[in-house]
Order: sequence, then structure tokens, then C-alpha cells
Amino acid sequence: MRGLKMLAAASLCLTLAMPQAMAEDKKGSSGRQAQTKKQMEIPRCTKRLGTVAIVEPDNQWWRELSLGSPEAIIKLFVQQSGCFGLVNRGRSMASRNLERAMADSGELQAGSNLGKGQVKAADYFIQPDIVTTNKNSGGNAIGGMLGGMLGGRVGGALLGGISIKKSEANVMLSVVNARTTEEEVMAEGYFRKSDLSFGGGGGLGWMGGLAAVGGGGYQNTDIGQVIVLAYLDAYTKMVTQMGGLPENAAAAAPLAQ
Repeated sequence: MRGLKMLAAASLCLTLAMPQAMAEDKKGSSGRQAQTKKQMEIPRCTKRLGTVAIVEPDNQWWRELSLGSPEAIIKLFVQQSGCFGLVNRGRSMASRNLERAMADSGELQAGSNLGKGQVKAADYFIQPDIVTTNKNSGGNAIGGMLGGMLGGRVGGALLGGISIKKSEANVMLSVVNARTTEEEVMAEGYFRKSDLSFGGGGGLGWMGGLAAVGGGGYQNTDIGQVIVLAYLDAYTKMVTQMGGLPENAAAAAPLAQ
């Protein structure tokens, strides 16, 4: 009789413990959750690794997802990480050229101090892209319709690099030396939404900053946030790899002629 009571008590304890164990397994251990949270934070650098310009890839895959250019994502990482100086080679550069033209024609006020030798050089170009592959990553993600619409390399890249059904993204950051054109670093990033709840940015305070840099709606959709976190994974790896490059990229390059 006593043995039966002990067996019943043990069964009751096991029954009570199972839901909690299942919940912990679903959410991950506290250590795993802390590790995941840390991996989802923008890395911080104690020193700058050079000056960068962000270059859009040729295949504008983001348009088919109604998203903006991933340039804004990398710009946010650069600004908040402190790892690089950032030079603008887009509209701001065009506006600067207009000011320079007015200075050369004598239209600007005296003492404006705008002329040659003032533009800061980019040490590296960073190009955000998705991993190009012709293999379906398991989803009916951007499926055959986009592959047929876009065709070739772009269609394959979309089909293999982003899965809407699985909410996963496989991306890449390429770093090119601005002086030698050597590809110094190629970092691949991956993220998949499993049991993480994003909501309005998943509690990641920096995600809201995308709007300020023209993030183009990445923070408003699951697949958009997954793409951002995949780029964060690639950016973290990229910064780590670039720590081994020369501190002064200009001095390490051949002398300009």
C-alpha cells in the first residue's frame, strides 16, 4: 500500500513538471535565451576600423518584398556600432557636387571654404546582398512566380536566400578595399524566426531606429525583421574578421600616383 502511494505521488510530480519542462524547452533555457538576446544586439567597437561607403547590389530583390534598400540596415549598424566612419556617395554627394559647381563659378559667398581636397576617402565598400543559390530552402517562399518574373541569377537568389513561409533569410556582406579593389571579407548571415515573438520589433530598441534612416518597412513585418537580424549576424561576423586588417588602410595601400 505504501509503495502504491509513493508511486502515485511520483506520478503526480511528473505530471506537474511536464508542462513546465515543455514550456522551458519551447522557449529555451534561460542561458540560451540570454545568448540569443546578446546575439541580437548590435556589436560595439572600441576603435574605428576605417571609413566605409555602402553600395547597393545590382539585383534589387527587396522590391518584390515591398521593402526598402538594405543600405539603410547597414547604415544603422555602422552608426550605432561605432566601428566605422560613414561617407555618403548617394544623393548627398550629388548635392555636394552642386555646391562645388557653384563655388567654382563664384556664386557662393566669400570664405565658404568649399573646394578641392576636402572629401574624405572611403577605405572600404560594403555591399549587402542575399546568398545566391538555385536550391529552394524548403519554403514556398518567394516561389516559382518570382523566379519566373525575375529569372536567372536574381530569381535563384530570391528563391534560395529568403523563405517567407519559413520566415528565414540567408544574406551576405561583401567588403571591398576601395584602393586595391580586393575583396577583403565575405561574411554570411542567417536568421530564422522559430518561437521568437517579434511584435513591434521584438523588444529590440534599435530596430525602431530603422525608420529614422529610411528603413523602408523592415521593422513592420516578420520577414523584414528576419532579414534585418540575418544582416546583423553577418555584420557581427564581418566586424570580427575585419579586426585583423591594417589599422590604417590608406598607409597600407600602394602609394597613389
